Amino acid sequence: MLQDDTNFLLEKIGWRGRPAIKKSVKPTTPPSRAERLKNDVYGMQFFAELAQKHPQLDLYSPAVYESTDSYYIREYIPDQPVVSEDTGAQDASQNLKQLAKLLADIDRLEPFGQVRFVGSSNYKNLQPSIARWADENLQDKLINPDEAEGFKTISQGLDAYMQPRIAHGDMSPYKHAYLRQDNKIALIDCENFTPQAARYFDVAWSYTRMYSFAVSTDIPKQFLADFLAQAEQPPHQTEQLMAALIQRTLGMQKDAGADRHSKGIDYRPRAKELMALVLQNKLGLLHS
Repeated sequence: MLQDDTNFLLEKIGWRGRPAIKKSVKPTTPPSRAERLKNDVYGMQFFAELAQKHPQLDLYSPAVYESTDSYYIREYIPDQPVVSEDTGAQDASQNLKQLAKLLADIDRLEPFGQVRFVGSSNYKNLQPSIARWADENLQDKLINPDEAEGFKTISQGLDAYMQPRIAHGDMSPYKHAYLRQDNKIALIDCENFTPQAARYFDVAWSYTRMYSFAVSTDIPKQFLADFLAQAEQPPHQTEQLMAALIQRTLGMQKDAGADRHSKGIDYRPRAKELMALVLQNKLGLLHS
């Protein structure tokens, strides 16, 4: 049993003589999450087709063996995550450079395909979500009034620069990206997949996850530097990157507050540290 909560049941099973993962809806699964099970399948199939059409991508998506409205069975990925929470900066460097390259290569592709789900990554709605989350974090006493106003001020007008891109939507180098022996990266858990995410959303998600949990904050900073070195440089790159990083930094404050109570994990000092950097509105501070 890999997961058994109010949302889903996740099991490692045998399927026709091979190891597989089965993800099932439960009676307690909220309808919105049940709908995203279908999007999870769509995302895996989309990435599999993307890898086939663009062999230059070091991308792998697990095969979907069976799927219904209430469950799917997919290929089991036996490999290790791109990084673990105890991985040192030197050991993490090469693996994260590979992830940075994959995200830079996907970023070069114009988005296509049907939009079946788009949540907080919506490229048309990033600034309003920033303002809303700033207010929610203020109400929950996770940030102070000056910080809330600061987020609103530095994000003002950034939606005008946003462009859509293909995104996993919940990118974690610890849980959702696995480095295979052929150096391709396998992506799992595509519930939040969309081809209409704000540009750099996956980069920002990866960055804040690592800023939360890596042994050193030098690790996410080096990752962002590696991404910028490999990515194309479209007009208003800085504005688009900052918009995604601002939103995810606010999300990190929310997660840090929730995880302290529900999981006993306290990374609030890291969240405050990143917030102080982001509120200076200088991209260089985040990768220097």
